[in-house]
Amino acid sequence: MSEQNLPSDEELEDETEISDYGTGDSSEEEEDEDYDEEDDDDDSDSDSSIDTATRKRNRKVLFNLLGTKYDVIKHVGKRFGWKITRDDEADWDVCWVDCAVLPERLARMKNYQKINHFPGMYAVARKDFLGRNLGRMRKQFPDQYKFYPRTWLLPTEFSDFRTQFNKKKAKTFIVKPEASCQGRGIFLTRSCDSIPITEHCVAQRYIHKPYLIDDLKFDLRLYVLVAGCDPLRLFIHEDGLARFATEEYCPPLNSNLNDVCMHLTNYAINKNNERFVFNEDEDDDDTGHKRSLQSVWRHLEDEGEDVDKLKEEINQIIIKTMICIQPSLAHTYKSCQPNDPTNSMCFEVLGFDILLDHKLKPWLIEINHTPSFATDTPLDY
Repeated sequence: MSEQNLPSDEELEDETEISDYGTGDSSEEEEDEDYDEEDDDDDSDSDSSIDTATRKRNRKVLFNLLGTKYDVIKHVGKRFGWKITRDDEADWDVCWVDCAVLPERLARMKNYQKINHFPGMYAVARKDFLGRNLGRMRKQFPDQYKFYPRTWLLPTEFSDFRTQFNKKKAKTFIVKPEASCQGRGIFLTRSCDSIPITEHCVAQRYIHKPYLIDDLKFDLRLYVLVAGCDPLRLFIHEDGLARFATEEYCPPLNSNLNDVCMHLTNYAINKNNERFVFNEDEDDDDTGHKRSLQSVWRHLEDEGEDVDKLKEEINQIIIKTMICIQPSLAHTYKSCQPNDPTNSMCFEVLGFDILLDHKLKPWLIEINHTPSFATDTPLDY
């Protein structure tokens, strides 16, 4: 599998490094350009025989950023030479939004337009739907779907979940709201009595023996481009992030279950800890509490681990996860655009969060369909 960056106007095959995302002139002098400022001065006087498609080939790609808050997306567009607009009524070519795209919006799009979400991607992006879909696949293919911690959807499966507490050995579970992000509302428990019986949430077996670096728990953020749904086209970027907890790890006990900076690796939580160390140099990518994915691979290689084997296992996790929703993605897409043969009007950058246990087995923790593109450290560019 290979890396791939944002799609161009004609295809989704232009490759570039994630490090390019933060480049570009951020000067205040460069104002956003609206669609009504055409580059081709002759368009208004063109002969009526020149159709819309011809006119569009003669002007810059129009990049609609009305729905995003991330400046780095604007910089990428300018680096490509695209014209920026925040007019949703303009005849844009590419649109980037920070929220889900409804089928109705895709159905209204013209065949040359592209948008950065697939309708229906919530089927893996929401924790409850991810658990439900992977649970179904595990029942059909138990040997192939062992990469996701055992999960209960509450309150629907509360009766079965309660039986996990009947044995003498204490088990630890991590409980998450079914549709939250950035670590909000997550807690660890060893008692089902701490969970309101009507609470809509997801409970998972806690991986209590994670692989540690510098005595810290961490997870991996991999960026995956979904470039088409029928056939399914996936590209995995060669780099990503490693997010570290800020307190030295100890196995879960009743006395430390509330220590979120030990048990949770969410950047949004740990960056507020006084012990958090920000990376200040992209070339020094193996220090601090947010590091590069490549620095983890180098560390594992130095420890004599088979990194190529681990990468392939992670690739298989990504493929098998996306396979389970491919039919529904394709059905929704074709329902909205039945006459589109290109399979390219939607694309999506997903953030896959992977945790390594003490045996270096990769576990899928969750998937983000709107991963943060904030640029707090040099590694984010």
